[in-house]
Amino acid sequence: MRLYAQHIDAIAREIQRDVLFIHFENYTDDQNEEESIRDHVIAWLEQHEIEFVPCLGLSGEDEIDSYLGDLYLDIPFDEQNNQYQLVKNYLEDEQGNMKIEHVLFFVLSLEVAEEIAKDQEEKQNLNDQKFS
Repeated sequence: MRLYAQHIDAIAREIQRDVLFIHFENYTDDQNEEESIRDHVIAWLEQHEIEFVPCLGLSGEDEIDSYLGDLYLDIPFDEQNNQYQLVKNYLEDEQGNMKIEHVLFFVLSLEVAEEIAKDQEEKQNLNDQKFS
């Protein structure tokens, strides 16, 4: 099945805020495999009514885009937000270490997402100048 997913930095720019996402190390899209760690995390998110969508990592022109299992969480990065606290407490211990092996929890700031877009635009402009 073909999946259309946006890069996480594009999502941040689209919604104009910092974004949260989960990355699964060693992700494989093998449907024959027994339930994966990712399946367990997804089941937990669904059980707690946390909205999420598949996403790609950071955009970059020099790489081939393939889906690596990342999930964008449609909740704000806000320490006062109950859903954020719920997810944070599920994934991280009190020191901020990940509780689940091979699962990483990230925040990408809008500022960094905008810098990525600016860098890509500058690279594209340089490439355009080379070939014109």
